This record gives sequence, structure tokens and C-alpha cells, in this order.
Amino acid sequence: MATARRKALLGAAAVLVAAALGTYALLAASLPRDGGSATVPGLSADVDVELDGRAVPRIRAASLDDAFRALGFVHAQERFFQMDLTRRMAAGELAALMGRRALPLDRRQRAFEFRRRAAELLRRWPAEHVRWLEAYAQGVNAGLEDLGARPPEYWLLGAEPEPWVPEDSVLVLFAFCTMLSDTHGFERAQAVMQETLPPAVYAFLTPSTSRFDRPLNAPDDDLTGGYVPVPVPPPQVIDLRQRPAPRFERRLVAPPETGAASNQWAVAVERSAHGGAIVANDPHLPLRLPGPFYRAELYWPGGVARGVTVPGLPGVVIGATDRLAWGATVTYADQGDWVIVERDPRDPTRYRTPEGSEPFAVVKHAIEIAGEDEPELVETRATRWGPVLEEDHRGRPLALRATWLDPDGASIDLIGLMTAADVHAAVDVVREWRGPSLNWVLADSDGRVAWAVNGPVPRRVGFDGSQPVSWADGAAAWQGTLELPARVAPEDGVVLTANNRTLPADEAAAFGRFWMRPLRAKRADDLLRAERRFDEQALLAMQLDTRAEGYDVLRDVVLEVVPLDERDRLLVRARRHVAEWNGRADVDQPGFRILQLYYSALLERALGPLLAPAAEADERFVYRWPLADEALRRLLDERPAHLLTREHASWPAFLRSVLRDALAEVASDPRRPDLDAPWGDVNRLDVGHAFADLPVIGRFLRLPAVALPGSSVSLRRATPTYGAVFRMVVAPARPADGILQMAGGQSGHFLSPHFMDQQADWAAGAPAPFLAGETAARFRLRPAR
Repeated sequence: MATARRKALLGAAAVLVAAALGTYALLAASLPRDGGSATVPGLSADVDVELDGRAVPRIRAASLDDAFRALGFVHAQERFFQMDLTRRMAAGELAALMGRRALPLDRRQRAFEFRRRAAELLRRWPAEHVRWLEAYAQGVNAGLEDLGARPPEYWLLGAEPEPWVPEDSVLVLFAFCTMLSDTHGFERAQAVMQETLPPAVYAFLTPSTSRFDRPLNAPDDDLTGGYVPVPVPPPQVIDLRQRPAPRFERRLVAPPETGAASNQWAVAVERSAHGGAIVANDPHLPLRLPGPFYRAELYWPGGVARGVTVPGLPGVVIGATDRLAWGATVTYADQGDWVIVERDPRDPTRYRTPEGSEPFAVVKHAIEIAGEDEPELVETRATRWGPVLEEDHRGRPLALRATWLDPDGASIDLIGLMTAADVHAAVDVVREWRGPSLNWVLADSDGRVAWAVNGPVPRRVGFDGSQPVSWADGAAAWQGTLELPARVAPEDGVVLTANNRTLPADEAAAFGRFWMRPLRAKRADDLLRAERRFDEQALLAMQLDTRAEGYDVLRDVVLEVVPLDERDRLLVRARRHVAEWNGRADVDQPGFRILQLYYSALLERALGPLLAPAAEADERFVYRWPLADEALRRLLDERPAHLLTREHASWPAFLRSVLRDALAEVASDPRRPDLDAPWGDVNRLDVGHAFADLPVIGRFLRLPAVALPGSSVSLRRATPTYGAVFRMVVAPARPADGILQMAGGQSGHFLSPHFMDQQADWAAGAPAPFLAGETAARFRLRPAR
């Protein structure tokens, strides 16, 4: 009996092992090619693809078109599922792959009609640009077909990948527009505030300048370029002394700077340690596996471009040629507005315009759902200004007017940076590119640097774009676009941006009112002023800088309100750690962790009472003003007694109470690290693949949960799920000295050795080389005969 049982167990084990090996073999069959040859339709000649030890390709082609075909091939081999998710997300077609859970996003996205808009754009674009997308799509489909099996995600979903078409690349471009050009997201809350708060309180809570501002070319006698402290509302306007602190079930104040961000700076030849102008750029985005960028080097007769590419698009997006280097950050120039749509009171199918009533454009969509026979039917409405996507706090429809929804609102002119001869030509390329508005920092092989902004950015008439307004009577409108700013060869030999206001306050007003906290820009400016000359290592050190000046004032407050003879044990512990804080967001600093908690609590407790009327008027209200930090600092500057609620006798008492409450909340929660825990115990990487929550295999789809130095107030921007997706420092004249760190790895395939093999250098801040290394594998792409 025992022998029979043993044989049965051995047989079952053999079946399980065979099944596991078969599954592994099936999944491994979809690993990308690393030798031999493959055919690609449309190639004019053979293309050689050399892969270094981290699978960074050097693509050697007979033409730029062929280089794009080869780039499409390697993108599909390494990242097709990622590309598929991006196009489906933009088009509202995720549910056909992911099932019913994706329906809410699909319903919203269908209102944009991005697939229709993509097809219309292709009919308007220059023939050369359409040819590039066609060539790229040929390469993508050849790369997908060349895999020995479909990518593993499709086996898990029980789906088949669908071919790539040129419109899909336009969808990827639209995805970046919606992610990077989203200032309209701040507007809805501003309307509630203006309607419910006294004008002086509204103005106080929505400043457009900061004491830390560092616009480009600011005069030495005012480095802030026009900072004006916003007046604290007097007691005649608002007096909280007899009111209780408001109580809501939700936070009213969102932490500042939660959107897309980045750092960049460039030093000209006169500021360079080796005689070549240098660009440094580290874009900040949500971290995930695989990351949003893919490294590549393209070589064609008379040209070379190296750097990072976007899976789904042809070309090097950020990088360098032998003549030019370029990087990008989000400008936060305002490219979109919510328009209040006034329904026709006599006919709800129509709405008011300056020329009279006209009908909503109604479109019916059939959304396919994986695993279901019948599609879900969705009806969307649009106006002459754009799609109706939301309602305001009064229930009025809101239509989105955005530049990237215009008939000519997007283009791929940016590819021209790969052939630009110098910064002058590059500025012309940037200013012609129609996409999400970005700051571009440029350096050429002649040693010059420049800054330029792309657009379009609308010229507003009758309103400032800070909140939704009606356009029904024609008083509010867009009239053309603004002239885009640029600076070439500045006198000090430096340009820098960090999502801050880059123009003097009076000039910046036309471009928008929403600018991110300039703490990173100020720190970069301070470091660039402290030294005369820089090399690549010095500029990388700036990117890794963890100084957190923004919390200096909070340290002073803690030391003020918690005396040396304090008897409360929680406050004693906090004071000790804060007193020993080194001024940086380093992993070994419990003091920084405490100040982070305190900052968040102070924002809510100090500003919340001012916002209570807005929260009462709108249950969805959240205050998200990017410069909320400045309003808090003004309260700490002046400590007005009339802006304390009746629970607090004085500002020291209030500041002490907020600190004590924040510490007690942490101390009473066993799920949170102890108050003595250093910053690194809290700020730990938490990033994985889209399927990282699956049982068994999920643990293999996550990056190591390392402690992260840096914070949202440091040049080294780092949170558990957000940070620099890559760090680049390069001089076009000296690419061999360049640096390029990338989070994760090249491959989107979790069985690939290159799934996360660049992560260690990224986490350690090690100076990984900009250029691809020695060839470890190669294959050849041949024309289809």
C-alpha cells in the first residue's frame, strides 16, 4: 500500500514538474531575439542590432526610416504589452483586454474620441511624418510576429495581441498629453473657493509667487523675479476665534506637488570643467515595471541619436546626438480650461453659444468587454468647445477645451531634434512642436546652452483660466496662441527649470497661475551659484542631493514649542530627533520623518478652517493649490491670532498641539513604524508590474523594497511609488563621459535577465554610462523578399 502511495505521489510530482517546465518553456518562448536574423517589411537594406550586457541596442541602419523600423522591432520584442496598454488606455479600449474592471476608465476616455482624432491628424500631417509612423508600425508588427510565443501577459489574460497601426502611435502621444498637460484639474476646486470664500481669503489661498522662486534670468537684486507676499486676511474679513475647528471625514488639503515633475539644468562651455556644454535631466513620474522609457542608440548615414525612447513612438525623446543634447520638464503652462455648459432651458438636448442655441454632439460607443458576448453601449456628449466630462459643484456640465483636442493640436515635429545642428535650430524645432507644454533645456557641441518652451498655449480673453467659466455669451474665449518664450546663450552660462515659474511674475501670468513649489529650483540655483565649473559627476551629485530646506522652518518651530525641559515623552523624543536632523532627507534621519508628518498635519490644521465653507458647499472639494506651502508660511510668518479657532489660546499652543496629535496618531497605529524609525523605514520603494499582485508569481514582479533617500522637497525626488524614472547627464561633444541611470531595466518580460538589471545603479546613484557598453549579442534585420 505504501509503495503504491509513493508511486502515486511521485507520479503527481512528475506531472507538476512537467507542467511547470512546460509553462516555463511556453513563457520563455516569448523572450526577445538575441541572435540570428529576422525579416522586416519595408526595409531598404539590412539593419544590424547590437545589444550590450543590459540589452541596450545599437541600431545601425541605412536610413532614418529603417532605424525607426528597427526601433519598432525591438520595442515590440521587449515592451509590446506596455505599448498595448498605453494605446488602449488612451482610446478607451482597455476593457476588451482587462475585463469589466477597466470600464470606468474606458467610459471616460471614449468621450475624447482619440482614435478618431488620431486618424484625422494623420490625414493632416506631412507625408514624411506619416511615413515615419508607418515604418515604425512595420517594425513593431515584425517584432511581435518574430516572437516564439505571445508575451506572457496575454497568456494570463487569455487574449491575443492585435497588430500595431500608425494611429496607435498618435494614441500614445495623446496619452502623454493627458498626463502632462492637466492644469485644468486644479480649476474645479477654485470655483468652489471663489464662490464660498471672501475675496481676501481666496487670494490668500491661491498665491502665484513664492519666496523660493527662481525664474530664469532674474535680476540679482530680486532672484525671485517678482515675489510679493500675499496679505493675510484681516479680522474684518474673517475671524475664527469664536468658531470651533471644523470636522470632516476627509482631508481638505492635498499635499502640494503631486503631479508630474522633473529637474533639468545645463551649463555652457564657460561653466564646464572640460570645455563642453552639459545637460542634466531627471524626469519624475510614477515608478512602475517596466518603466515609461526604453534606452536605444540609432545610427544612420550622417546621424546618430542616443538616449531614451518611448515604447509606441519612433525617435529618441530625450538624449543627445554628436551636436546636441536635450532634456525636458513639465512647464505647467495652462493648455486647457473647463467650460461651464449652459443648457438651453427649453430643450435639454441643446446648449447656449454666442451665436445661439445648438445641439450637443452625441456619439454612441460600443465598448467590448473581455469574456462577455455583448458590448456595453455608452453615449457621450460634446460641445463646440470639447467633450463633456464632468459636472461642477452646482451640477452644471463641464466641457474640456484643450489645445491638444484641436484639429492640429498634436504633432511629432520633435523628431527634428535628432537632426538639429545647434541650439538655434533646436529652439526652432521645439517651438514648432505641438504637444504637452514642456521646458526644453539644450546644449550644443559648440558650447552654447538654451531654454525653450513648446505649445501651443492659448491666449485667453475675458478670464484667467484659474476656474471654470461659461463661454455662452462670448465674453470668455481663446483668441489665438501666445508667443512661446526662449533664451539662447544666457550671460551666466546656465539654464535650469524644475516645474517652477520660469518667467517674471508679470510675464508668467499670461501662461497660467499654477506653478509647482520652487524648492527644487532654488536648491539647484544655489548649487550652481556656489561653484564656477562643473563636470558630469558634479551635475549627477546635484541630481542626488537630498537637502530639504523647505523643512528648516518646521525644525525651528519644533525647537521653539517643545522646550528643553519638556516632560511629555512623545514630544521629548520628537525634539531630540529634530534637533539632531542634518537638514537632509537621508535614510538614517528620524528627524526628517517627524518633520514630514508635522508638515502634512500643519497644512490640514492651519488651512482647513479657512476652507470649511468650500468643503460644506461641495462634498468632493479638496484644496490642491500647488503653492499652498506659501500660504502656510505666511501664517507662520505673522501668526495672526484671529485665524486660530477657539480651541487654541495662542500660536505656540496651536503649533504644539498639532505636533502632539500627529505624533500620537503614529504612536497608536501598530501598522506604522515607530517614531524613532528613520526616514528610510518609511520611504521604501513599492513598485511592481501591473500583475505584481498575483499569487505565487507576483513576488517576482516587484522591485526590491530598498530605503530611498530623498523626498518631495529635495532635488532627489523620491517617494515609494514616484521619482526620477531616469537620470541623464551628457555633453554632446563628450558622450563617453555621459551618465544614464534608469529605474528597472530594458525588458518588460519578467523572465528576462534585463527585467530590472539597471535598478541597482539607479537606487545607489551609481554613474552608469550614457553609451551602450560592449556588444554582448547581435542580430540582423533583413528586408522581406
